[in-house]
Amino acid sequence: MPRIDSSIKLEDGRKLGYATLGAPDGQELLYMHGGMSSRLDINFADEMLHNLDVKVIAPDRPGIGNSDRQIGRTLSDWATDARQLLIALNLKNLPVLGWSLGGPYALACGALLSDRISRVATIGGVGPLDYDGAVDDLGLLEDRILLSWPETLLHLLSPAGFLFNFYSPVKMKSELLRAVKNGPDYEIIQSLTLEDATSFAFEAIKHGFEGTLDDYLALRKPWGFTLDSLQTPVIMFQGTEDNLCPVSAAKILAARIPKADLVLVEKSGHFLLHRHLSTVIAALFAE
Repeated sequence: MPRIDSSIKLEDGRKLGYATLGAPDGQELLYMHGGMSSRLDINFADEMLHNLDVKVIAPDRPGIGNSDRQIGRTLSDWATDARQLLIALNLKNLPVLGWSLGGPYALACGALLSDRISRVATIGGVGPLDYDGAVDDLGLLEDRILLSWPETLLHLLSPAGFLFNFYSPVKMKSELLRAVKNGPDYEIIQSLTLEDATSFAFEAIKHGFEGTLDDYLALRKPWGFTLDSLQTPVIMFQGTEDNLCPVSAAKILAARIPKADLVLVEKSGHFLLHRHLSTVIAALFAE
């Protein structure tokens, strides 16, 4: 089915926007979008999800896309929002998938919504930042800035993020190609339409950059759970040629989660879901 955009009203009055796509009556999957992104970054998979009989529910996090901002939010705050969404949609016992910066948000759901989440999968997921070199290992300059510069300075500079709205889709796509450098990710992005390669980023900042900044700052605060207490099974997919979130970081993260299974995908990078969606889906719904 074509993507359907909807929203719910949360208990505190905020609006939480989300998209549904894939098979209308398929197995439900909760999806966490990446950083500097939105619910639209899974839009490319609509037809494939339909063929796999999977229905994806992809919410925008606060201040991003169609969701109202929540100042000072944390990962545990996000789990509270996600719980309200699942209750509103009468969903339970479903898996959650998080891509890139969405990885920690998926882990938060696995840890704090274990009564509703059956399994967690991450793809090139960002891990905790509490060890030396954690931020320096990230391949994207923007990630390193947002995860290390003083918070007050970032808020002062955040209005400049609105300038991205004046980028052309061609310019935005070229910036994405520059970020991934080369290899399988470059080939994937090069093959995408301008809409699939850029719409998720433009959607993220359509109301300004503060929501995206909040998304990163939440990772720098206490997560509200410990990785060693996470009992929901976790599958971590990691491309061996990921220039944005390295294999070394994935191994450190996997070692700290009791029920984590690290799957290294050869000749793949950060955008491996574009070529390995069926493999990820099979693992998430395996008995």
